[in-house]
Amino acid sequence: MNQPISLFSIFSTILQFFLVLNFYGGLIANGDLIDNLCKSISSHNPQLHYEFCVSSLEANPLSKSSDIFGLVVISMELCKNNATYIPTYIDSILKDGKVEPEARVCLGNCIKFYSMALDDFEEGMKAFKDKDYESALRQVGNADIDRDTCKDGFIEAGIDFNPLKKQDNDFTKLISISLGIIVRIQGKVILR
Repeated sequence: MNQPISLFSIFSTILQFFLVLNFYGGLIANGDLIDNLCKSISSHNPQLHYEFCVSSLEANPLSKSSDIFGLVVISMELCKNNATYIPTYIDSILKDGKVEPEARVCLGNCIKFYSMALDDFEEGMKAFKDKDYESALRQVGNADIDRDTCKDGFIEAGIDFNPLKKQDNDFTKLISISLGIIVRIQGKVILR
């Protein structure tokens, strides 16, 4: 026998369908999620340009299929890669032999600070994966302090910081992306 379909049953099925659709739609990053995140983050940070944010995240092919949590991991990996690259770049400057002794000391210190930043990102990744977003923010913030301490060494010594200016600017922007996304997750401001 055919049982009558109740209005409640139809409503329940439609509601379940939309909940599933919303759940999966909120998890998958597409251009809209990256676009919205980068617009939001860059609007609160005048040093971070929207285009830099988008191109940085989209440089990783996994970003197209990542959720907001995956985008944090991608952004932190970009920061770690950058923190690994900068000491190598500094080594190439030091090997050039045209560096003044005072600048050589500052550059040597910067290698240490960027190594500390790398450790901070490792700890931040672990905290983030453990869903300890406050500790993740703190560790990423510590990496920014390490970066800034490198720059301060040049300023205090009265030495031109130009050899690392571009690397410092890019690293600052990458850190801003990581911080901006974690803040949105921590504050449960998940953009779609």
